[in-house]
Amino acid sequence: MLNKLSLQIKLTLLTGCIIILVTTCLTGISIGNFGYSFSIAPIPALSVTPVGGKDINGSLNEKAPSHDGRMAALEKAKQDFAARSIIWMMLIMIIGIGMVYFILGKALKPMTTLNTMIKGINEHNLSTKIIISSKDEVGSLAESFNIMLDRLNRSFENQKQFAANAAHELKTPLATIKAGIQVLKMDEAPSVNDYKENIDITEQSTERLIKVVDDLLNLNSTKNEHFAGEIALQEVIEDILNELSIFIDERNIAVSFENCEHTFIGNKSLIHRALYNLIENAVKYNGSGGRIQINSEMIETVILIHISDTGMGIADDELPNIFEPFYRVDKSRSREIAGSGLGLAIVKSIVEKHKGQVRVRSEQGVGTTFSLQFSSNDSDLG
Repeated sequence: MLNKLSLQIKLTLLTGCIIILVTTCLTGISIGNFGYSFSIAPIPALSVTPVGGKDINGSLNEKAPSHDGRMAALEKAKQDFAARSIIWMMLIMIIGIGMVYFILGKALKPMTTLNTMIKGINEHNLSTKIIISSKDEVGSLAESFNIMLDRLNRSFENQKQFAANAAHELKTPLATIKAGIQVLKMDEAPSVNDYKENIDITEQSTERLIKVVDDLLNLNSTKNEHFAGEIALQEVIEDILNELSIFIDERNIAVSFENCEHTFIGNKSLIHRALYNLIENAVKYNGSGGRIQINSEMIETVILIHISDTGMGIADDELPNIFEPFYRVDKSRSREIAGSGLGLAIVKSIVEKHKGQVRVRSEQGVGTTFSLQFSSNDSDLG
């Protein structure tokens, strides 16, 4: 029952109980003290002149009060005092509780305003700001709620952008496959070469679809990975360079690595994937005849891995967005350079799973350096 009452009524009832208790106690104490004072007070001496006799002045004393009469008068006064005290107590209770309810209403008005404004916010107006003029706890709560709304708004926008980009990446190869089929259907007598060409295009588009789907699954994977394996950094880098050797030779890129003899704790397959994505990007976005330099350093229990290239570089205003899924720096070359646009997002996800950090420094026309930071202590991975 109490759960259905408003906060103002709950506080009023609580304060009212305190007021009733205090006023009742004070009234009881005052009535008790009044009676006690009269009970111990000496009764004034009565005239010894009998009723109907003469007083010291020689006149008749026909109305001299008796001892019982005086006691009755005192008892009546006591009862009157108690009655008036109880009446005043009831008035003080009623006025006090009414004042508490009124004051609480004023004090809780910002809370009511905040509640009304929050009810009016939905997914379509998350950018709305809640403005509360008070500087107390309610104002602080409104400010914190505005910060939460900003985060939610960014999250919703990122989800919308992600969905749009994912749909675009999936739609492009599907549209290519459909176009090839339509061309074949329009040709009344397609040749074997036409079929072979269409099959090749379909295969390439299918592989691209599979890569996008696989990357999406890896990006959003929540399964528990084993992070207690020992990783030899140089061995991982050598394996990656062997895998990319054909592309490195095609672009005539010089690759060097040094100080990579360190070992650290983590999931070897995930670390391999993260480093592969970064080195592959360093090859794809590098100029012909460019250079790639890989090195690492150990600082106490922290290992830093640096991958630098002499590629096209990234503009400063685009750096904060490069780890977003499907974000492409050079959109004019996004179709010329193979990839799903999820490589760096996967790198960030893997690094965060290892409770590490990834940083990037870049200068357009000079090159880019990615730095990964991991702990060499398995206890840090929890």
